[in-house]
Amino acid sequence: MEPPNDVIVSELFQHQKEGLGWLFSRENSCDLPPFWEEKDGAYVNVLTNYTTQEQPQPLKGGIFADDMGLGKTLTLLSLIAITKTGGESSVVGDCNSSKKKRKRTNEDATVSGSKVTLVVCPPSVFSSWITQLEEHTQPGSLKVYLYHGDRTKDKRQLLKFDIVLTTYSTLSTEFSDPNSPMKEIEWYRVILDEAHVIKNSAAQQTKAVVALNSQRRWVVTGTPIQNSSFDLFSLMLFLRFQPFSIKSYWQSLIQRPLAQGSASGLSRLQALLGAISLRRIKDVPDGGESLVGLPPKTVKTCLVELSAEERECYDKMESEAQSTVREFLDSDTVLRNYSTVLHIILRLRQICDDVALCPPDIISLLPSNALEDVSNNPVLLKKLASLIEDGDDFDCPICLSPPIKTIITRCTHIFCQTCILKVLKNPNSRCPICRQALSKADLFLAPDPPPPDEVESNPSANNQTISSKVATLLKFLQESKSQDQSIKSVVFSQFRKMLLLLEAPLKAAGFGVLRLDGTMTAKKRSEVIKEFSRTGPRAPTILLASLKATGTGINLTAASRVYLMEPWWNPGVEEQAMDRVHRIGQQQEVKVVRLIVRNSIEERILELQQKKMKLASGAFRRQGTDEQKRMRIEDLRVMMGL
Repeated sequence: MEPPNDVIVSELFQHQKEGLGWLFSRENSCDLPPFWEEKDGAYVNVLTNYTTQEQPQPLKGGIFADDMGLGKTLTLLSLIAITKTGGESSVVGDCNSSKKKRKRTNEDATVSGSKVTLVVCPPSVFSSWITQLEEHTQPGSLKVYLYHGDRTKDKRQLLKFDIVLTTYSTLSTEFSDPNSPMKEIEWYRVILDEAHVIKNSAAQQTKAVVALNSQRRWVVTGTPIQNSSFDLFSLMLFLRFQPFSIKSYWQSLIQRPLAQGSASGLSRLQALLGAISLRRIKDVPDGGESLVGLPPKTVKTCLVELSAEERECYDKMESEAQSTVREFLDSDTVLRNYSTVLHIILRLRQICDDVALCPPDIISLLPSNALEDVSNNPVLLKKLASLIEDGDDFDCPICLSPPIKTIITRCTHIFCQTCILKVLKNPNSRCPICRQALSKADLFLAPDPPPPDEVESNPSANNQTISSKVATLLKFLQESKSQDQSIKSVVFSQFRKMLLLLEAPLKAAGFGVLRLDGTMTAKKRSEVIKEFSRTGPRAPTILLASLKATGTGINLTAASRVYLMEPWWNPGVEEQAMDRVHRIGQQQEVKVVRLIVRNSIEERILELQQKKMKLASGAFRRQGTDEQKRMRIEDLRVMMGL
């Protein structure tokens, strides 16, 4: 399907036109939802044998799960453009007479959103939507309202726009507000971008998006399954796809058969995804041509040998860490001390990068008193552990920026220390998200990156011997430079202090270096990316980037080399980072190098990654509470080499 050229000025790739046709046909379908059949004047669900006389409504939406970097945003803008120009009116009629019998819930409470599309995304993806609009649409053809920060509460004002852009945290904040225009408007369509962030069905932001009013509902993510098949349940909940949106049915039809190794569970899941999702991947196996003619991407793992001094330091620390964790395991107190264990693992991972990142003794591995308090609070502990494990964004819902000092409240919400302390100045202060009463005693300090001047102010930092891993990185970068002076590289790390440590040796080796991390404002990030794209004799050739700050919604196709300084828990996060470079617009072959210290915790994290990748591609595991606990402890044993 072609988009209207009076709105969309760019030529779509063939796969985008096919995707647009699929999105359009799903939104305007008059068919019964998948797994429903008409029999003798009644309607039967072939999975549950449930029978009803009333015709089930068509499922106007689904999962748009194209691989990262295939241009999903432009395809969705084309769908919105068709709505704007009335292109769907020629095919849309009354699907069936029984539609008139359908009861509208909260008829008086909702206002028809005419043709307004609500787009929900993480803060980091805001700029991507704005950039795509500027690049691909006629100026002024689509009117956009950014619903965050200072925002209107007048629903009539919002109805004047074609697109309303908001964040998950903004919706979560307004979930308990009965006067929120987000809840009062019946939107023409709702698009959840980077929808894997709602994988926890019990989270406030998930409940907030599920409660939105709209018939047309789209889930958009390149990684629909990150940890387990249960990640999909939240997506079914949002799509309102019965019976899969009912937890007991999901467990009996999908989860339990998968856990028992039954072929019916997997085939049913594949049939479900086949019926409601579109998934195309960039990389074609066996050397076939890429879907969008992209140059190939190769991923190489380079095992780094530590020096004798580094090895002695690492082995000593790992031995002490193993003793501490073994005590927790033997006394069955691992989950009670989980934040301490995570802190220990964090330190072992940092020492693989550079000894300078990590204090030299086991006492320093243990967190502060505030974190010990978190360890004694199982609810907060679970929230903190899941945030660290899944690598979720720590954006403060008040200022929409990554916090300098991260606070987790007793009601399990994350804020900047500065922002939440301002809230506490008000009499009868309440949590901005859930409105529970809040005092200073309800705040806990979470692990935080070092302050910006920690490395710069250290007089020995510039004279320090570079680590084995940094030396290996320098060797790769110098080889690339000797082949072609203009080759640009992105070096990803999860640790901001590591990015700061890298600047001096890279500049000393003659490289033009830029840095992009989570402490920067959206405006500053845009400036850095623009500067990195510049070409010429004095143009920068290396971008030091935080894995999470650049994981989504950023285009780095100016580079053709990617270096991952350490492995991440979740392979999906690494894939997203690589695909900032390997995406539409890339002209050169992309080479990715993962730097892994031999005989260390990093090699064991790779083992856990392999398990998660198998799980995402079809080999799923059970998600019962006991099983989850057993797997978590088993993963911990693997990671600690116990």
